[in-house]
Amino acid sequence: MRELKRMTIFVVLGGAICLGSLCACATKAITKPRSVEIEEAQERGVPMATRDEERKLFFAEEEKQKNRLVALIRQRAVGSFHDTNYRLGADDEVELNVFDVAELNVTVKVRQSGFITLPLVGAVRAAGVTESELHDDLVERLSMFVRQPQVNVFVAQYGSQKVAVVGAVRKPGTIPLKKGANSVLELISEAGGVSDKAGNFLNFVPAEFSGVGATNDVEARARLALAANDALDARGGGIQIYLDQVLGTSGGVPLEIPVRGGDMVIVPEAGKVMVEGEVEKPGSYDLNPSTTLLSSLAAAGGITYSAKVDELEVVRELGVDKKVHLVLDLSHIASGEERDVRLRNGDIVRVPSHSGRRLSRDTFEGISRVLNFGIGGSVNLMP
Repeated sequence: MRELKRMTIFVVLGGAICLGSLCACATKAITKPRSVEIEEAQERGVPMATRDEERKLFFAEEEKQKNRLVALIRQRAVGSFHDTNYRLGADDEVELNVFDVAELNVTVKVRQSGFITLPLVGAVRAAGVTESELHDDLVERLSMFVRQPQVNVFVAQYGSQKVAVVGAVRKPGTIPLKKGANSVLELISEAGGVSDKAGNFLNFVPAEFSGVGATNDVEARARLALAANDALDARGGGIQIYLDQVLGTSGGVPLEIPVRGGDMVIVPEAGKVMVEGEVEKPGSYDLNPSTTLLSSLAAAGGITYSAKVDELEVVRELGVDKKVHLVLDLSHIASGEERDVRLRNGDIVRVPSHSGRRLSRDTFEGISRVLNFGIGGSVNLMP
């Protein structure tokens, strides 16, 4: 009788192992590591970039964005449009001061017709002339009423020079530039600040990159770019900048990015990231300004025992039909040997399966399933 019981247990366990493995294979997909995918592609004669090549490509894109931004800031620091050669346009505000003539200490806006209207002298052509040229014209006209008039003329607000700030901000629209320095941070503040829906980066599209003139409908162009998600394509020429670097919320000094008329500041909504493979709760998760690889894994309930921790992936689209796979060792990130990776909208985090651990776990779960449900109760293995 005892021998029969032992034989029954061995048969049950043998069946449990087979059935458990079959059930596991039928219900749980194995996520292949990138190294296996590359090896299989090579065996089929399909060309595929190596892990090192993809890593360089992944970080090269970020370096490219940074270099473009540095070059733009340097260029604009040398040649700002706020100089003596700037020509007035419609909606610009001109401040006028005439010594000892109180009624001529005024601020006037250039009308769409291109003229300003002043006491004593009447209508004066302002559009298309510089501050210096307008000064000389006013001195000549006022000389008929005032002896040796002392006139000061300067632009108080560049109403004809507008920047579009659209997307996840509280008051999207076009904002006229003011006298003095203007930066992306100041314009976001003018737009009421970022909304709760903002993601972790913005697209800055300089006028000289996009070909948008200051008098064009820059806001409409920016909204089209936002809707089509094409602010970074060849036509838009945008620069991706992490939002916390602009706002100074990352602990550093806010980036001072000078702006010009015709620029576009596009703040996309947060979007989502996908976490798949060996995690407790695979699925799509909302992106926030501080989302990284580690925080996305935490949101997904952490990794499973079957995870291959030295080959986690971040899959990112760099363009149409162009994806790059960044392979990372989770233990290196956890120990600080390698930096955590900030995620963007549309990124996919893949946690591949460790074949040995996966097999042992599937076998254990299969045995447990059969013992608990297959024979209606527990089995005493002791004689």
